[in-house]
Amino acid sequence: MFYTKGVFGGGMLGEFETLQRQAMMVEIEEIIQATPDYTDVREALRSRNFIPERDEEKIAIWVQPELEIFVLLQINLGGGYAGYRVASYADLEESEGGPAGFNAR
Repeated sequence: MFYTKGVFGGGMLGEFETLQRQAMMVEIEEIIQATPDYTDVREALRSRNFIPERDEEKIAIWVQPELEIFVLLQINLGGGYAGYRVASYADLEESEGGPAGFNAR
């Protein structure tokens, strides 16, 4: 007998995707915290299939659509960054009523 209820309805598959998303978010946070130069962070994001939605002088927004993750970086003039936020799309939807805060660098 096979137990498939939940496997296709978001059960085990959904749990796996959630774990994969959380692991990637932790990995990206560790990279950002260990890398003071935005150029290196940019390359790390690109190598993990993140796509730049906005990559400008003062702010950068990168998304990973498959895992539904986004990264916001507040860029300093010197090429570093003043703050960042790594979150999932679900986190964004939950915080629509409140401010989207940055983690200070």
